[in-house]
Amino acid sequence: MLSYIAGLDEAGRGPVIGALVICCAYCKREHEKKLNKFGKKDSKALTPTQRKEVFAELKKFCEFKWIEVSAADLNGLMERMSLNDIEAQVMAALVSKLKNADVMIDMPDRYSWTFRKRMKKFGCERFEAEHKADEKYPIVAAASICAKIIRDEKIEKIKKVVGFDFGSGYPSDVRTRDALKDKEALAKLKPFIRLKWKTLDTVKQRKLFEGES
Repeated sequence: MLSYIAGLDEAGRGPVIGALVICCAYCKREHEKKLNKFGKKDSKALTPTQRKEVFAELKKFCEFKWIEVSAADLNGLMERMSLNDIEAQVMAALVSKLKNADVMIDMPDRYSWTFRKRMKKFGCERFEAEHKADEKYPIVAAASICAKIIRDEKIEKIKKVVGFDFGSGYPSDVRTRDALKDKEALAKLKPFIRLKWKTLDTVKQRKLFEGES
């Protein structure tokens, strides 16, 4: 049994606006009881205030590392890679920094063999992965909380840059859809938009990116 446990999860896989953040949480196995005290608190089940409160407690005995992939970086990477490959590459990079740790990942792929093949392509074979691991393993829930907090902070910074509230950046958000349909708002948001996302077509704004009148 290894001395550390680690969990990986992401925030921002589905939005049209803003970064994808992938986080790794890890702690000594001896702190597992402290970790379990917080339960399987997936970030989506907590309010922003609750996330920050739990995160403050987690940082007392957990370490966190994360990688942010901006919308601009995603646009470039998706010219030659799938989103699942991008995630696997980032996760492999995070796992490579861990020593003496059992690793659990919230699996983005549908099938475990597919995900393991992706990770192996990027030099990572020492891990376990499950769907909805953030709901089953507190260390993965901790990573989920960190990733969500970091992404939310990035979104708030973008709002200050563009000068208006465009919501969460997810296509299900009315404020986000309205911003993407507004020419003036769209022009300001363009540096932060994922141009390769098919969801852009649903708001019928692709022509604005392609230079059509």
